Amino acid sequence: MAAPATHGSLERDHAALDAAITRALQRDGRASISDLAAEVGGSRDLVSQRLRLLLERGGLRIVAALDPGVAGHHVLVHTMIAVDGRALPVAQQVAARPESVFVSMTSGALPVVVESRHGSVGELHASLDAVRRIPSVRLLRVSTYAEVLKGFFVSDRRESVSLDALDRALIAELQRDGRASYRALGDAVHLAPSSARARVHRLIDSGVIRISALQSGGPSRTRFAIGLGITGIGDTDAIADYLLESPAIDFAARAHGVFDFIATVSGSAPGPLLAVIEELRAIEQVSALESWTHYDVIKEDYARTVGRMLTV
Repeated sequence: MAAPATHGSLERDHAALDAAITRALQRDGRASISDLAAEVGGSRDLVSQRLRLLLERGGLRIVAALDPGVAGHHVLVHTMIAVDGRALPVAQQVAARPESVFVSMTSGALPVVVESRHGSVGELHASLDAVRRIPSVRLLRVSTYAEVLKGFFVSDRRESVSLDALDRALIAELQRDGRASYRALGDAVHLAPSSARARVHRLIDSGVIRISALQSGGPSRTRFAIGLGITGIGDTDAIADYLLESPAIDFAARAHGVFDFIATVSGSAPGPLLAVIEELRAIEQVSALESWTHYDVIKEDYARTVGRMLTV
């Protein structure tokens, strides 16, 4: 007879299942319960129950985000901020700015990391000047994303699609609830469910939107995230290939500025993340690698990138 599961073992099993469900929804936020169950190896009833708890109590949100180019954001920037004194007030002030889509408090000498999106280089300069005027800000280290290689909210393809008022209305609904039923979406925008379904599929298939999962707050016992700044030498294709192929890399971009590549590696335990970093260090073309641990995510709001388009 099998030994009864203890409370601790059940908690670990549920945490691992929750992490697997979250990862699956980051790849496809509208995956069906049946598809999720098949992917994570659980029953439909259990997966449905755990997903409901994640959405109601676990801080999980599933939202649609526009491709930055569609939203008119052609300048994507990664900024690291050194401060005098406490970092949290600076992080909160930067997070209040509409162009900031991700703000995190991190380890190291530059304890605030920001990802921001801008309509032009002029808008970027104005934003950086505003951050520099925050009294305790001492230094900004800025890198511009030249090419996003990988990311849950950046499509790997983009087709030219003309968006009408119904498309915009559907995107706005999906930004509130990325798993809303086609009936609910149709009712909200006065379309038949079949028409709403066809439009949503067109938006996703063309790369206009990505629907993915966000976790509120920072890392936990089952979630660790480390940022990487990589400097290359010679032909850096081997670095790009590794970043694209590693399942532990959630985000990766070629960059201009402080680093040649910026990436995020995440997982359920620190050991495997260290192994990824070591594998990167072993690549001959990696001349330097800097890392920082994300301790507390102050803002992660890619849905706001719809920006001016939906207000037109």
